[in-house]
Amino acid sequence: MKRTAEVTLGIIGIILSALTALVGMFFMWISDSEDLKSFVMEESLNDPAVNPDDIDLALSFILGAGWALIIAAILGIILGVIGVITVKGNNKPKLAGFMFIIGAILVGVISFGFGFLPALLYLIAGIMCFARKPVEPNPSDEHLENF
Repeated sequence: MKRTAEVTLGIIGIILSALTALVGMFFMWISDSEDLKSFVMEESLNDPAVNPDDIDLALSFILGAGWALIIAAILGIILGVIGVITVKGNNKPKLAGFMFIIGAILVGVISFGFGFLPALLYLIAGIMCFARKPVEPNPSDEHLENF
């Protein structure tokens, strides 16, 4: 039985996880940028309702979110690659299903829902690994082939 759908969903999930890692790196770059910090501080001086401590808190949150996205993406890539390798050729579809579902949960939770799309693709691929059963040959078909 071919597992083309599971492999395709897994590869697309891996690519989207890699893009999530790039977004996480962008968040880290933004939080480290001195130009951005000075720009935000200058703009906050124009608004008396904004506290400078809140700006620092927001920038540190962006840094933490960047790390969370990178960690979630790396875990998603690793588990996705393991899932694709084990499902390819219909070798171990149950193991691949577990890898895809664990990857879906970790990517979705660790990335605060930002990795929703790769998590959804991994979840669908994992469910398909469990739901699709190999086709058993029918003994009557064998009789017809000999005819």
